[in-house]
Amino acid sequence: MMAYERNNRTYELQMAQNPVRARMCGFGEKDRRPMDPPPILKLVVRNEDGTLADVSQMDVNFYMVIADIYSADQTMPCTLVTNPAMAPQTTSLIPNAVEPAMSVMSLASSNLMASRNLTGSTVASGNLLFNLENEPGVYFVFQDISVRSEGIFTLKFSFTLPPSPDGPPSSVMATVFSEQFTIFSAKRFPGMTESTPLSKCFAKQGIKIPIRKEPRISRAKRMAGGMVLDGQERRGSSAGGEGGSAGISSSNQDRDMVSESDDDDDGQG
Repeated sequence: MMAYERNNRTYELQMAQNPVRARMCGFGEKDRRPMDPPPILKLVVRNEDGTLADVSQMDVNFYMVIADIYSADQTMPCTLVTNPAMAPQTTSLIPNAVEPAMSVMSLASSNLMASRNLTGSTVASGNLLFNLENEPGVYFVFQDISVRSEGIFTLKFSFTLPPSPDGPPSSVMATVFSEQFTIFSAKRFPGMTESTPLSKCFAKQGIKIPIRKEPRISRAKRMAGGMVLDGQERRGSSAGGEGGSAGISSSNQDRDMVSESDDDDDGQG
């Protein structure tokens, strides 16, 4: 975490809520798989004497935080990723050859086939919000960022002030890294968790955060549940009579209750 001083004030970024996991998104421009829970940052502003500045007197809408993606150890930017579908196709003579996987790289090794690994709304404006203790603060919410590659990463957030008419251009005034989080493939993604109290608190104040009242099970777990239900059906039908029919009807109802759209895997809608 780094803090800088400007106009006799010190600015510090803090992670109010860290992302834990997400399902990797595709290379389509509209494909979104939001992080769970959404990253939320708090800006702490101190006066020259070290006291907290009155954030209610600040025009925080012009404050901005920029997100970028880094390796799990925070040492290497993982800005770009190659799309396997765009890679040159060659005929392999090796039996059972493994298909080419995505490759994560930094901007220094960019090429024409690379896309940004972190996609969505990677810039957030400041909001004056009240936290769970009903205390006012400047918060930045990243409810619409997705990652295109599987793996363990961290996010680097950089806070900038708007440039003043007679002052220097906008510069980074504070930075902070998130904790490590995991991006899963579609088959391995365990599903979305229940929305956090902080997310619910900010959603009530007008921030557009998808709210889930309970965890959403991934497609893989739903399929596994369906296999169990099928086994129950077979046992019920082998018993015969009215009892077997009742078992089948109950199983079908249970399957209907857990059947959801693909968007439920990532909290969309």
